[in-house]
This record gives sequence, C-alpha cells and structure tokens, in this order.
Amino acid sequence: MKSTSHISSQIDALKALHESKLQVKKELNVSKANIKYKVQGIISPAKTVKKNTTRIGQLVSNGLAIYEGLRLGMSIISAFRSLFGKKRRRY
Repeated sequence: MKSTSHISSQIDALKALHESKLQVKKELNVSKANIKYKVQGIISPAKTVKKNTTRIGQLVSNGLAIYEGLRLGMSIISAFRSLFGKKRRRY
C-alpha cells in the first residue's frame, strides 16, 4: 500500500498543476483579447472625415474604382466570347 505522505504529495502536485492550468488559461484569455483588439484596429475601415472636400474625393475615388471594375469585367467577358463564342471559325 501507498503511504499517506506519498498520496498527499500527489494531491499537492495535482493542486499545483490545476492552479498553473488556471493561470495559463487566464493568460491565454488576456492574449486573445489583445490580439482581437489589434486585429480589429488593423482591419477596420478608416474613420470618415466630415469635410465636404474629403467626401467628394471619396465619392470620385469610389466611382473610378467601380468604373475600372466594370471595364475589366467587360474586357474579360469579351475575351471569353472571342475564345469560346459562336463566331469562332473552325478549320
């Protein structure tokens, strides 16, 4: 049989492991919160400025981006049509 001192030392070791596990979990939670805060700061959109000139600039920039996207899409569609369309001659 095991002696009582051996059993009590095992119980103390288990308590110490449990306490260290709780401490590590607390540190992980703090670390997760810090990472979440930093990532949100990186990914979040820029704050809007309330000046009218900046708003107009943003509208023009967004409009040009949309125009360029449509233009690119139309060129891709025409390229696919030229490759796979009905008008392609087969020799």
